[in-house]
Amino acid sequence: MSQENLVLHNMSEVVAAVPHFLGVHPQDSLVVVPEVTGGAPVARVNLPRGVTQTVAVGEGLARAYAGAGVGVVLLAYTDQPELAGAVCDAVRERLEPAIPVIGAVAVDRDVWVRLDGPHSGQVTQSDRDLMTAESLLLERPTPFATPGQLRQAYAPGRPVPDQLMVLTAERAAAAAGGGRVGEVEREWITTTLDSAAAGHTVLPDADAARLIADVQHTPLRDHAWASMERSTAPRHAELWRDLLTRCPESLVDPTSPESTMAPVAPVASLTAFAHWLDGDAVKARVALDRVPAGTAYQMARLIDVALELGMDPRTWTVADDVDEVDGPHHDPSASPKSVGLSRAIHEPPKAPPGPGPAGPPR
Repeated sequence: MSQENLVLHNMSEVVAAVPHFLGVHPQDSLVVVPEVTGGAPVARVNLPRGVTQTVAVGEGLARAYAGAGVGVVLLAYTDQPELAGAVCDAVRERLEPAIPVIGAVAVDRDVWVRLDGPHSGQVTQSDRDLMTAESLLLERPTPFATPGQLRQAYAPGRPVPDQLMVLTAERAAAAAGGGRVGEVEREWITTTLDSAAAGHTVLPDADAARLIADVQHTPLRDHAWASMERSTAPRHAELWRDLLTRCPESLVDPTSPESTMAPVAPVASLTAFAHWLDGDAVKARVALDRVPAGTAYQMARLIDVALELGMDPRTWTVADDVDEVDGPHHDPSASPKSVGLSRAIHEPPKAPPGPGPAGPPR
């Protein structure tokens, strides 16, 4: 979730805000909250066990926050205070002095304890109500109570009817070839996505089937991909999440009736990208987990790398050319968009222009 315009005044408010940042109440997690939210992302990783895992986590976080110019608060969500202390101490060693750790906290449900000082406290109902109100003002969804509930929201539900998928698959295959048919289909994609995102509407089965069939083809998928901007990412993420739950697990390939297609990969990848663009790495990872095991899909791989590196969405740009995707190793799901993401992954992140907003730790 974007953390812009959310001012936090004390540690209880920080702990109360974390589920709204992540979209879920964390469990067995290490959460990193920058002192100026909106100037750097909030990060969550599984609570590491053992020296090797902890060192790897610390080094990854150091790369993610390098050059951010802000201090961070470490919050270890566990009922084992000794583990929380050991993890925070080890991660602090990897972050400092380049990235100041301004607080280390163990959190067990609503109770928090400073690991670097004598203070402790408990999140009150007033703290929770305040964060809920702030999220409503920002038009953000209510956090899921558990990671299991979050995953269930992305699980297969009622798929669109097979007969609609057969009809739309034939249309999509024709449109992917370009020409006037392709131009009309791209215009329909733009209108449909913009309208659905603006109105928070759920697409009817016919439109859902048509869009799912379209994005099986790289040119049409990329047109849908190109419609996403940071300002519209939350609504696009919800739209694609809904389509992901309605996407059939397999389709008959209209160009080869004897074979089947796995349509989930592009829909899951678009869902994950929208979440990542919105700064919501947790939901992006859950969406990406829907890509069937063993599926080699370039867009999914690039988003996976971006998540592993803790890449800031603001560093992502679209490439102006596609020269890099031509040649003997061309992947059919590569495109100007995926090349742009690949370049952003391999280039050092650039700090956003201008100073971050001043204020108390948030």
